[in-house]
Amino acid sequence: NAWLRQITPSNVLYVHPETAARAGLEDGDWAWIVAPLGRVKARIGVMAAMNADTVWTWNAIGKRGGAWGLPPGAPEARLGFLLNHLIPDMAPGADGAAGANADPVTGQAAWYDLKVRLEPCRPGEAGETAPLFVPLAPEGEAGAPRILRFGADFDRAPAGGTAPAHREWVGNRAGGP
Repeated sequence: NAWLRQITPSNVLYVHPETAARAGLEDGDWAWIVAPLGRVKARIGVMAAMNADTVWTWNAIGKRGGAWGLPPGAPEARLGFLLNHLIPDMAPGADGAAGANADPVTGQAAWYDLKVRLEPCRPGEAGETAPLFVPLAPEGEAGAPRILRFGADFDRAPAGGTAPAHREWVGNRAGGP
């Protein structure tokens, strides 16, 4: 997710042009994504490559302010959204008994079968995602670093070693020393 943040700090709900038009939406509009459990507010991205009966988003973008070391006003908290708020935790199994509503292969939330309806935002509703949660203030944490250097320590030699293990492996794979 740290690398994904460097690509984009917010997400949109991708919708086929015909689907968007039926809902009265255009590219960049804000809309409510309504499901049986509730609704979330997000921007719409019109994309012809979508199936007209399917919507899609990068679901790892929306975060609560203060979570993951994000500043309280970070774009992920104000502009990003999660569909997880709309997915029931439990679903009936083949035998009728309730079980986890999760993909049987990955264990991820079963958002592949979530049915939603799109409603345009009313005047004054656009501009920020919803729901918005009170930012977290983790105790004893200084917050996110101003410059992300994830992986910088990979180039350091291990204690008592001469070269990082990954360099040795890459060198051997490339036919080097």
